[in-house]
Amino acid sequence: MNDASFDASKGALRLASASLAGMALKELPEQERPQTLEQGYAVQAAFVDRLEEGVAGWKLAGASPRGLRGELPNPPATGVLIPSRVVQSGAVVQLPAGRSATLEVEVAVCFSRTVSPRDEAFDAASMIEYAAVAVEVVCSRFLDRKAVGQPSFIADNVGFHALVLGGKLNQAGSTAFEKDAALWRDGERIANFLGGSDRTMPYLSLGFLWNKLAAQDREIVEGSIVTTGTVTVPVDVCGSGHYEARIGATGLAFALAQ
Repeated sequence: MNDASFDASKGALRLASASLAGMALKELPEQERPQTLEQGYAVQAAFVDRLEEGVAGWKLAGASPRGLRGELPNPPATGVLIPSRVVQSGAVVQLPAGRSATLEVEVAVCFSRTVSPRDEAFDAASMIEYAAVAVEVVCSRFLDRKAVGQPSFIADNVGFHALVLGGKLNQAGSTAFEKDAALWRDGERIANFLGGSDRTMPYLSLGFLWNKLAAQDREIVEGSIVTTGTVTVPVDVCGSGHYEARIGATGLAFALAQ
């Protein structure tokens, strides 16, 4: 099945229904299953439309320096931030019953004005209102997101479940983004910082999204949030708990509940 003849609507409806009901799928039926990355993004767009919330911004996955050089099994990927799932420090994030989640400490940025990546070069000083510590909560609509393949994972909005936003980071230079980063659960440190080419460099990562939106002639509207990818080792968790994340001395806190 080529991209032109692929019908993204049925897979999108199935994913949206699973998301709203808190259900988990083994996989999409063969006739609904994307076979290429392009088909995966088509299902993702239709899935997001089905949720009828609009777009709060974007998430990046696998866009570390290694990922951008093509040294990981899958290329970098983008997903959409759903407005009701972007919350502030102190929030309680509800997980579907019986499901686990993957937590990643990240740097998120907020755009101070509407920009056109096709027509403008990225300039943090004039475009970014703030950068903040964030934690992405990944909880796929699939029982095993790694088993279904990258096109289906992209269709599933790259597993996005929630984004918790915390304290603001100093943007003067990149050193604030390079400080020690970690995640704690109920006072126990459970995830340490990534180093070298495995650690996301936020503005380098953002360049991947910038180029993609430029090719699509899409704008980034004022107030959009982009979370740029993990700076800590991703950690799988299950059940309820209280969490704290920090990059340097700047942090956030939240709880997971089931």
